[in-house]
Amino acid sequence: MKKGKKPFNPDNFFTTFTVKDIVPRFEKLYKMDFKKVSLNEELIKLNYEIISKEYKDFTSSSLADYYDFEVDEIV
Repeated sequence: MKKGKKPFNPDNFFTTFTVKDIVPRFEKLYKMDFKKVSLNEELIKLNYEIISKEYKDFTSSSLADYYDFEVDEIV
């Protein structure tokens, strides 16, 4: 290996997003009541899904209460 070069690490390309990171792209989410609508189902329609094990549907009306949950992009 040449001096100064680091070995390839696939983990360097893994990026974690949270609900807070992606919702600014989807203004309609701010107007929804998540006690009546599943946030995860809405995100799946937008090619994202919540991957945090702690997430539960219909626990809060406020989108801000879900900000810390991790999401993954569906490709």
